[in-house]
Amino acid sequence: MEEKEGLNKLFTKMGSLAKDFTEGFKKLGDISSDDVLVTLDNIVVKKAQYTSEKNVESIIAKQLEVPYKDKIHQQYGIGGFLHLKIDIDINDGQVGIELKMAKELNSSNIERLLGQVLYYSKRKYKENLIVLIVGTEKEYDQTIRELKSIIIEQGVKFYYLNVK
Repeated sequence: MEEKEGLNKLFTKMGSLAKDFTEGFKKLGDISSDDVLVTLDNIVVKKAQYTSEKNVESIIAKQLEVPYKDKIHQQYGIGGFLHLKIDIDINDGQVGIELKMAKELNSSNIERLLGQVLYYSKRKYKENLIVLIVGTEKEYDQTIRELKSIIIEQGVKFYYLNVK
C-alpha cells in the first residue's frame, strides 16, 4: 500500500512539473506589443511603395516574417458577430496591428479607426493592439497627434512609421 501511495505522489509531482514546464515554454513563445514596437523600428517602407494600404500592409507583413517566421497573418478574423478582420495578426491573436495610411486619414476614416480600436482591443488584443500609421514626415500633423493621444488614452499602442 505504501508503494502505491509513493507512486501516486511521484506521478502527481511529475504531472505538476510537466505542467510548469509547458506553461514556461508557452511564455517563452509569447510575443508582446512592446516586442513588436521594437521590431517596427527596423521596418522600411520606401516612398515608391507608399501607394495603397494593401501594398504597404503586404510590405510590412513580409518584413515582420523575418523575426516572427510563420506567425504573421494578414486580414486575420478576430471572431465575433461583426466578422471584422485586423490587418496583421502575430501569433494567432497575441498581437494585432491595425494599419492606416496618413494620406487617407479623413474624418470618416478616423471615426472608423476609433471604432476598430475599441472593438479589437476589447474583443481580442487588449493592451497588445498597435495602431500603425504610415506616412511622410510632412504628413505627421496636428490631426495625427490628436489621434495618437486618443488611442494611447484607450490603452492601445501607437506607432508612426515614416516612409523613406
